[in-house]
Amino acid sequence: MSADKPACEASEHKKHICSLKASGDSAEIARISSNPTVECGVCGAKANCADDVCTPVKVFENEQVV
Repeated sequence: MSADKPACEASEHKKHICSLKASGDSAEIARISSNPTVECGVCGAKANCADDVCTPVKVFENEQVV
């Protein structure tokens, strides 16, 4: 993460895709990013669900971030 973007402070951060990338959990990354609908505003990672990223900012294919 770059200095100009905020860090995630959510209690569920260890389940977020950027944390999984840092730990090298490629199987879980593949599972939660197989059909991405959101993008993380912190690291740019794309995931299937808003719960899998730190700050969901972009929505794909008319999905809504809750």
